[in-house]
Amino acid sequence: MEEAYAELSSWEGYVDWRNKPAIKGRHSGILAAFFVLVVEVLENLAYLANASNLVIYLSKYMHFSPSRSSIIVTNFMGTAFLLALLGGFLSDAYFTTYQVFFISAVIEFMGLLILTIQAHIESLQPPPCPPNNSSNVSCRGVTGGKAAVLFIGLYLIALGVGGIKGSLPPHGAEQFDENTKEGRKKR
Repeated sequence: MEEAYAELSSWEGYVDWRNKPAIKGRHSGILAAFFVLVVEVLENLAYLANASNLVIYLSKYMHFSPSRSSIIVTNFMGTAFLLALLGGFLSDAYFTTYQVFFISAVIEFMGLLILTIQAHIESLQPPPCPPNNSSNVSCRGVTGGKAAVLFIGLYLIALGVGGIKGSLPPHGAEQFDENTKEGRKKR
């Protein structure tokens, strides 16, 4: 009986996490779209919190000048938002929105992990400033391999954020059946 019901109300071409046919009303709808919206809001909060604290981190701990720190953060944020176009394109043309979201989340996590490792391992940080740096002697900023670790972490985060921003909103819209009047209205 249940199998007959699943065949009548299943979404053609869609499966659940167990690779069984997705059932209309059970694997989609407003609850699934709400979950996607919550994930998008939380991802935005995490991204913006990191970006806003990044100027202080770059100037105080990586010893970049405040103007250089601002330029780095601006480039980082601009790259993340431009990569949303790539994420949207990939999720629309080559992959599913869920695949792009999942891969992007893993990439963003790897970038955050790299920055966390750099923040906790002293050999990946620039040399500390002299204790009494009241003169105009500037601290030596991060360079070479240490700077490469910093920028690899930052731009992995930007790549992940771009993929999430380009794939998650359409994924939420896909939770409604466009073949029904009610689904089109909610979509």
